Amino acid sequence: MAALQHRRVAPEGRWGPVLPLLIVQLLIGIALTANRSFFPVFVSERLGYATVFVSSLVATQQVAGMISALIGGSLCDVLGPKRTLLVGLLGYGLGSLTFLIGEPWLVAVLWACSGLAMGMHTLGGMAYLMEAASPRRLGTFSALYNWGITIGGALASPMLGVVLDRRGFGTLGAVLVTLAVATTCGAAVALSSVRSGRSNQTRHLGQTLLSYRTIIRRPPIALLGLLRFLPTCYWGMAGVLIPLLINRLASSKTTIAWFAATSQVLAALSQFAVGRAADRWGRKAPTIVALGVLVGSCLGMAVFADRLWSFFTFGVTATMAAWSLSTLMICLVADTSSSEERGRVLGMLHVLWNLAMITGSLLGGILVEVAAGLPFLAAAALNVAAIGAVLALFRMPRVSETGMIGPVSASAAESDAR
Repeated sequence: MAALQHRRVAPEGRWGPVLPLLIVQLLIGIALTANRSFFPVFVSERLGYATVFVSSLVATQQVAGMISALIGGSLCDVLGPKRTLLVGLLGYGLGSLTFLIGEPWLVAVLWACSGLAMGMHTLGGMAYLMEAASPRRLGTFSALYNWGITIGGALASPMLGVVLDRRGFGTLGAVLVTLAVATTCGAAVALSSVRSGRSNQTRHLGQTLLSYRTIIRRPPIALLGLLRFLPTCYWGMAGVLIPLLINRLASSKTTIAWFAATSQVLAALSQFAVGRAADRWGRKAPTIVALGVLVGSCLGMAVFADRLWSFFTFGVTATMAAWSLSTLMICLVADTSSSEERGRVLGMLHVLWNLAMITGSLLGGILVEVAAGLPFLAAAALNVAAIGAVLALFRMPRVSETGMIGPVSASAAESDAR
């Protein structure tokens, strides 16, 4: 079929309630990037702990994010996306508060709690976007939504670095906490309480948690899980291996920085392009093309793993493809789930994302000891399977908001496109 049906009625306005969400993402991108960049330095320099302890704290936050994915997904469906998003935004304040504290045990507790909350921001934000955006513009808005974190971090990181060098961690923490609190208060006022379809507020949180099993067993959702897990395994490998392999070949940290900057700029542009393509031509073709580019890029790196240029060609295109798939995933979730269950679908996918990141990094670390190109060959094979999952997904019948199987009205689709 040409595209899976959108399972909700979206607002008519082009920007409407989406613009405040994009501004929130931009501001939170500042706090998120600063926390990720400077927290390891704070624990090492200010608290005096070894690298292994720093790594353990960072991993603790990721594990907390996995736990919060299931709870946050249920909260989205019970309380609505806006309230879940607001709870998540508080997590950035908790993470930033660690820069003001000298007690290691309290730093560890706050950092873990911030991971729990930030997972809810991820789910609440995506669920809000799916409800607030017009279906025919969801791809474009998804790209802009993902841009917020990237651009916010890129704009603010140099300035925050200067603040840290000149004023220290205390001032940095105060700035970030103030920013997080102000953003949360602004979001509470500016964001609309979007919700389409029947509300789940009469349900209890326990009921929605128990319903995950039913949702996961549905074939379209299971296929979405594969599409989330398999490409993310590559991303888990790439985040660890590519910087190490570039450093081995070039013996230059500057070269690694240039690779990261080039990848981020081109990947952000590709997100916007694929979002527009998804809005114009449907989700199937852009998804297959992105996966095909990812497979080809992985094969290129597998064959030329001993050549620096391969990472600046195949590695960059693989990053572009991976980021494009993240944009398309929001569209696919909106097309295959109803408003009442969308939060739990996102929660399940977020758990799979974390598991894939861990699996990919571990698998890559094992295979690279055998041959430098072997991890990328394995990633190519995994994403060939992902292409099969896409083809199977788009062979399934379209499902309407009420759960009845039936075609989309051509006139309605054309009207929405206009």
